[in-house]
Amino acid sequence: MRVWKNLVTLLAQKNEILTKKIRYLSQRSLRKKLMFYLSDEAMRQHSTSFSLPFNRQELADYLSVDRSALSSELSKMQKEGLLSYHKEAFTLHKIWDT
Repeated sequence: MRVWKNLVTLLAQKNEILTKKIRYLSQRSLRKKLMFYLSDEAMRQHSTSFSLPFNRQELADYLSVDRSALSSELSKMQKEGLLSYHKEAFTLHKIWDT
């Protein structure tokens, strides 16, 4: 019985991860992909200041975008006051409802 419970729990967790990734990838703009991902990460870590589990290249790969476009968009978002960051440490100044 315990094996089945653990298997169902693992499947549910994997389903949740894949559902979130589909939501990120289905966004039309890079900015929306980023804001949905970063907002989810802030909620997961229960703080508007958090560290990403990815470096820039890994985040770009996860969101299926070009790394230079990702870095450029993050820079624009920082200049607009939506967020601040240094390497993998981020602070969101606006959380998007996801």
